[in-house]
Amino acid sequence: MKIAVEGCMHGDLDGVYKTLQYIERQRGIKVDLLLCCGDFQAVRNERDLESLNVPRKYRAMNSFWKYFSGEEVAPVPTIFIGGNHEASNYLWELYYGGWAAPNIYFLGFAGVVKFGNIRIGGLSGIYNARHYRLGHYERPPYNEETIRSVYHVREYDVYKLMQVEEPIDIFLSHDWPLGITDYGNSKKLIQQKPFFEKEIFQRTLGNKAAAQLLGELKPAYWFSAHLHCQFAASVEHGEGGPVTNFLALDKCLPGRKFLQIVDIESEPGPHEILYDEEWLAITRKFHSVFPLTTKSADFGAVQLDMQECQQLVRSRLQERGARPFEFERTVPCHNPSQSSPNGSPALPRNPQTESLLQLLELPYLLDLTSESRDPISSPASMIYRGSLGADSEEIPIDDIDELEEHAEDNVETEDEYLLNAALNDDKNQFPLSLRVSCFQQLLSLIISVQDSPESFMETRVFTLNHLIFLVIFLAHVVASSAQLSFGFYAASCPAAESIVRNTVRSASSSDPTIPGKLLRLLFHDCFVEGCDASVLIRGNGTEQNDPANTSLGGFSVIDSAKRVLELFCPGTVSCADIIALAARDAVELTGGPAVQIPTGRKDGRVSAASNVRPNIVDTSFTINEMIKLFSSKGLSLADLVALSGAHTIGAAHCSAFSDRFQADSKGKFTLIDSSLDKNYAEELMRRCPAGASPSITVNNDPETSLSFDNQYYRNLLLHKGLFQSDSVLVKDNRTREKVENFANDQDSFFASWAQSFLKLSVVEVKTGNAGEVRQSCSLING
Repeated sequence: MKIAVEGCMHGDLDGVYKTLQYIERQRGIKVDLLLCCGDFQAVRNERDLESLNVPRKYRAMNSFWKYFSGEEVAPVPTIFIGGNHEASNYLWELYYGGWAAPNIYFLGFAGVVKFGNIRIGGLSGIYNARHYRLGHYERPPYNEETIRSVYHVREYDVYKLMQVEEPIDIFLSHDWPLGITDYGNSKKLIQQKPFFEKEIFQRTLGNKAAAQLLGELKPAYWFSAHLHCQFAASVEHGEGGPVTNFLALDKCLPGRKFLQIVDIESEPGPHEILYDEEWLAITRKFHSVFPLTTKSADFGAVQLDMQECQQLVRSRLQERGARPFEFERTVPCHNPSQSSPNGSPALPRNPQTESLLQLLELPYLLDLTSESRDPISSPASMIYRGSLGADSEEIPIDDIDELEEHAEDNVETEDEYLLNAALNDDKNQFPLSLRVSCFQQLLSLIISVQDSPESFMETRVFTLNHLIFLVIFLAHVVASSAQLSFGFYAASCPAAESIVRNTVRSASSSDPTIPGKLLRLLFHDCFVEGCDASVLIRGNGTEQNDPANTSLGGFSVIDSAKRVLELFCPGTVSCADIIALAARDAVELTGGPAVQIPTGRKDGRVSAASNVRPNIVDTSFTINEMIKLFSSKGLSLADLVALSGAHTIGAAHCSAFSDRFQADSKGKFTLIDSSLDKNYAEELMRRCPAGASPSITVNNDPETSLSFDNQYYRNLLLHKGLFQSDSVLVKDNRTREKVENFANDQDSFFASWAQSFLKLSVVEVKTGNAGEVRQSCSLING
């Protein structure tokens, strides 16, 4: 089967189809299917333009309307997903997928279909952390806020795709999976698009949700667009595991690489687009929790059994067949000879969507209005404080179209000039280009920027002044850490951070407990002798011999990264830096914020078990005991609350919280800590009965143990903190308000985590002659 893949369509169907037909004639081939990776712009008439997030001067009918009206017919079956420049009102009609025009099929906000025996999945839109956990609350006519949020990827759609178990052959996303540049020629990419360098360096270039789907679904092919360039990569899922071939393409313009034809083995044709049984079953199962307000979906409320759903879907498809319902027009077509209609875009019910829901025995919900939905706060209230209601995507270069159209504004030069003035301090030892990256990393975590060029310029100046304290904070941390700097290994071992990141990713894919172990390892290292890898030294009387450290894990990951680094850059990268980078990457890998940290730590030469107990937080500590210990490490009360959020991932042995229970004469535990939820306590006693094996562990977070999120703080408010040292954060008035803030606002937690983690990673570091670079992390040199 020959499948053509196209990047961003931008409504130029005529240009793409003519190019495709030319290639067919030149090569003497027949293309079976065309896939488009977003920004399709299925604009039917002038009213649809009001739902298209494009500056008015760039809005145009282009050529889709011809195919919608029937004036033209797509010469090859076409499947597309949505991007961030779409007629969002029309795509909402077809939320579950359907024919946007004859022979042109929209895959839906998320969806899976079959073409012959090839299984094709896709995710529409682009990633934005602020809107990710919200429901689909936007309805036409859109205002200035909702027209820019309606196309943001939602957790509900990603969660449904994560339930897919049968193999996916091809997957489509508009923006790239986060971290995909690690698997291709990123140097060549940066030469082509120099302004990508900062985002690649900061680990902000791409879609976090897509990266999770890539690791879960492991499709043979993954195609994307959005960034208007060609980029290829190959992702191996674990050693000897399946491989995903990734390709991103440009938009349809002369001289641009926007079209690729791939040969895929398949059964003999003819082929047609068909419903996918498993996907329809997933749709039916999760329809009851479809979030249509700003509230996120409660996946725990799902009652239907998957097998039951599949049986119903199978019987229905056997009765009527698996072909999608026929295309029907729901609005008037554009007529170039007549004036455009007045009024806002309509919200009709699409007969295809109605028929599909009737097939699945589901109610129609898409036209629920604000009167019938839960009250929605103003979208501006959901934006970070200080952003002036601005909106941004997760990657700072969120709209490549605007960067290209407004290149003459020289935005990069102006930013660097302003930042240079703000950071003109001789004590800062890292170069300007890296300082800019560090500032923008914090910027991406805390503030947002408008999509439109006009508001972008206004907001950028405001946020620069408003958040200048972050720059000063960052400069102070680096300056106070002697010879640490961002990009310390840029010349001596440029692949250092990538090697560590790939090692962590590979280990975590086979053992999902690894991220929690690596994060705990950093805490136990930095609190004793500073962040100097002293916890890695083995031998009698070393830190590893203290009971507090006997349950530590993740050593093999550090050792593996060190072995690879010694091959590429012998004697260069310290074990202390590897621990810090690995912990940083573990957080990001599990859904937490990307944090830029300086490197250049040296490894310590002292490791004594006697130093552990006075410097490690015991799980039975009071709040005053923790404050005293954190203060001795230069960490504040705010850092204590933020860094306690590390317990959102990882697990603990039963002995770590046994002080909350008491064994009776028969050896049965009873609860003695009234601050613990009784039902949760009963579950803990069931998992850890008296006399339980020392190897048994319990997740720190009983709800989302593999995801770095703010669920830990929600658990605390429900009296489900695993340790006594967790529960005291809710009891004490000095910390409770911060706990409540983090529980209600994950973005606030992530922003605080970024700052506190940066401070933790430089606690009492050794540089210069104060330490060494070990040849083996477990042994002192010599």
